[in-house]
Amino acid sequence: MRVSGLLGITALWTASLLAQSGLQSRVDAAVQTVRAQIPGLAVAVVVDGRVAYAQGYGTSSLTEPKPITPDTQFRLASLSKPVTAVAVMQLVAQGRVDLDRPANQYCAPLTALNDVPTVRHFLMHQSGMRHTSDAEDENIKVAPPNLAASLAGIVQEKLKFAPSQKTLYTSWGYTVLGCVIESVSGRSYAAFVQDHILTPAAMRNTTFATPEYAAPTFSPGFRMRGGKMQPSVVVDTRFKSPSSGLISTVNDLSLFAIALFERTLLPDAQFQEMLSTRKAPGDERQMFTAGWTLGRADVGAARFNYNGSMEGTTAYLVIVPERRVAVALLANRERYVPEVTPVMAEALAAALAR
Repeated sequence: MRVSGLLGITALWTASLLAQSGLQSRVDAAVQTVRAQIPGLAVAVVVDGRVAYAQGYGTSSLTEPKPITPDTQFRLASLSKPVTAVAVMQLVAQGRVDLDRPANQYCAPLTALNDVPTVRHFLMHQSGMRHTSDAEDENIKVAPPNLAASLAGIVQEKLKFAPSQKTLYTSWGYTVLGCVIESVSGRSYAAFVQDHILTPAAMRNTTFATPEYAAPTFSPGFRMRGGKMQPSVVVDTRFKSPSSGLISTVNDLSLFAIALFERTLLPDAQFQEMLSTRKAPGDERQMFTAGWTLGRADVGAARFNYNGSMEGTTAYLVIVPERRVAVALLANRERYVPEVTPVMAEALAAALAR
């Protein structure tokens, strides 16, 4: 069985399970369907709350062999958002944040808004605040003194609709949640997440992105242009770190899922609250919970997921809490979520079929 890094010993217990279920062969076969189009990717599968399979494929370089492993770091893009949601829920568990109170009680810049969205509205993308634009992503290149300062411009704009009436995906909204975390805790977003999520979950290879980040274990990203794979543009996510500013590995994402299953990061009440739904009247169907994208329920279990897609990366995590199953995929080809979704589906089906 091919498992590397700090989870290798943990995964040995699954040797007989892999042989019985065909998990390894099914994941490998699914990856091969997209392998030629992606320089490098890594996949990890959690079964019964333990890592059953973790493997890297391909390279992190177009010019020399740099094999991908389960400990290779990739940008998470929007897969950073569930981590931020967990941090907010930790403050809820401590009695320091109320999900249904106006968010401006915790993040002062929001008093400039033309309406009063709550913390829950921001978690569920129902605040009415717009998403970040491509121009903002490409041109904001400074590290703000704090996340409240990041919001100075967006709070001057009118909300797109009254809170709770519709759903509009928004990275600005999760930057607001970072402001809530900083204001309530009195600590920087990075310091709070490090001490309350990364350290308790033993996510030792997860960190916070800067434009110049270049650790030996880090994979830069690539894009297809004119039929040729080229290096991606490097964007600065520090102004919206809570929405898309983390760097991690599939091994660490597995540990994140396991820590949620074991209630290491959140008490059961707040974990269940994260997964609860409140459909906006303007939506045809429920899309988001307070931190996750809602998937269809099948095989007797509800699945939740999040994906990240931006310059330099594609990231995906699916969890099935009822079954203690998770699948993580990270790739260094940017904006490739539709193409890797069948790989995720096959890996998840294999894990649930044990």
